[in-house]
Amino acid sequence: MKVIVFGATGGIGRLLVAGALEHGHTVTAFVRNGQSLEPRDGLYVVEGDLFDPQSVGDAIDGHRAVFSALGSRTLKADPILSRAIPLIINGMHFHRVDRIITVGAAGALYPAGKYQPPLATVLFAIARATFLRHPMADQRAQERFLAASDLDYTIVRPPRLTNDPPTGTYRVLPDALPSSSRRIPRADVADFMLQQLTDPRFHRRGVYLAS
Repeated sequence: MKVIVFGATGGIGRLLVAGALEHGHTVTAFVRNGQSLEPRDGLYVVEGDLFDPQSVGDAIDGHRAVFSALGSRTLKADPILSRAIPLIINGMHFHRVDRIITVGAAGALYPAGKYQPPLATVLFAIARATFLRHPMADQRAQERFLAASDLDYTIVRPPRLTNDPPTGTYRVLPDALPSSSRRIPRADVADFMLQQLTDPRFHRRGVYLAS
């Protein structure tokens, strides 16, 4: 399958690229700087501006599925998803690409913490309303844009991400973060996202993922 990865130079993005290639897919990495990825068989690097509709749309043309590992890398107001996701959606509509699998955030929506201990739920609610308010607001915007579209989307909502080795075992729930969930390796998130190319269970919905 021919897939495109937005956010291909980030932690999860690089793992998506590598994993998709290992599974025999043809991969396009949409990046700002093409020198940030090593050449590999089956990998095509497209340099472009994430906020330019023409660049985004042209890159999407000819692909079967879209991966997005985009997200803010700062706690300050940085509406990457609010700006980029509508352009990706428009590009997919124009080029008749239906499937998108994207990284979300476990704490963006209420009641994501309903299976967590009460104290943890309260502390995270405080964090979400204070120093996490900007990235969480951007995540909620992504959720709204995708839900309002007619695309076949899956939003994968992990808790805190780590660079630990993959475990290959993780818990998945449709309505909230699994109990006693604090973190998950990026490699497990990427593995689950790649599985969604052929797994029909989570089409047009978000899903919570945790170790």
